[in-house]
Amino acid sequence: MAEQQRTKSNQEDKKKSEAKDKTRKRDNKTNQENKQEENKQNEAESYHKTQHEKGREPKLIVSGYIACVGRPNVGKSTLINRLVGAKISAVSPKPQTTRRAIIGIKTIKDDKKGELTQMAFIDTPGLHKPRNELGAEMVRNAIESLKMANIIYHLIDSSEGIQGEDIDVAENLKSFMKEEKIKVPIFCILTKIDLIRKENLLPIMDELGKWELYTEIIPVSALKGTGIDDLINTTKKYLPETQEILFPYEMVYGQPLRIIIQEIIMEKIYNYLHMEIPYSVAVEVEDIDERENGVLYIKATIYVERQNQKKIVIGKDGSKIKQIGTLAREEIEFITGRKVYLDLWVRVKEDWRKNVYFVKKIYFSE
Repeated sequence: MAEQQRTKSNQEDKKKSEAKDKTRKRDNKTNQENKQEENKQNEAESYHKTQHEKGREPKLIVSGYIACVGRPNVGKSTLINRLVGAKISAVSPKPQTTRRAIIGIKTIKDDKKGELTQMAFIDTPGLHKPRNELGAEMVRNAIESLKMANIIYHLIDSSEGIQGEDIDVAENLKSFMKEEKIKVPIFCILTKIDLIRKENLLPIMDELGKWELYTEIIPVSALKGTGIDDLINTTKKYLPETQEILFPYEMVYGQPLRIIIQEIIMEKIYNYLHMEIPYSVAVEVEDIDERENGVLYIKATIYVERQNQKKIVIGKDGSKIKQIGTLAREEIEFITGRKVYLDLWVRVKEDWRKNVYFVKKIYFSE
């Protein structure tokens, strides 16, 4: 009896200790987020103060959100990475790599003209007909991005010509603009022009001009950089004047570190796992903790839908999960400038893509 009481007491002490540990982590996370927000505000105030002291306060500030939409795999992520000049979104040859809206920020200062321009590019999930709760939330997320946009980019892969899905996206844009009573410029961005002859490109541009939907039609190659300067300069002309910029001057990532890490891990999974496995995978970053030795400890869980998928993700003798973890850790270290310990786990969550609560928790909660 005494032994049972001691065991029960030990279990209760363990539960209390675990509860305290969870509370401590939650408080630390809240404090970190509050500190990050405070740093953002201080950085913005410091920039404007410095500019004013130097007598170089911008005469004109233009800034706004640009939502990039299109059917899956037309090059949205690649284009935004090129425009921002940094790795913002996961890039993979597989479609529907982007599962939530990701923001990349480009700030341009022109001291001679006294102008400051900030563009917040929103990489949206591809517009498609959803087949499960994950797909439905992705489409809803893309639509919410359109509502906050000052300019909309509709991307079409020029190398494949105008597809039925491109027409569907254009029709959906028309309906959306009418229903929401939104009037913003829509640019048609013809991507991958390095893969098409000029004589084949012009008829596509002529056809798009007949749609009477686009304010501008701009051909680009994100890979080669062709047309990028023209796109940036044209975009600047349509952005609204603002009292201040949307994000701190030096900022390029418009989302928390947790989401950036999640995107990095997912990209490695998409690129190093084959067939349909990546579409059955979700990543949750559970903990980010700065250790006393300066190492950034990150715990993340990779969820799969079936037990046999778990074996594939782990690989023989852990080879696959080790490869994914190493590549992800190296990129996280490059972005953060910190030594990183990435603790990856693989767990089974059956049919998670059909579970609306799980999908929202992983991808669409703050």
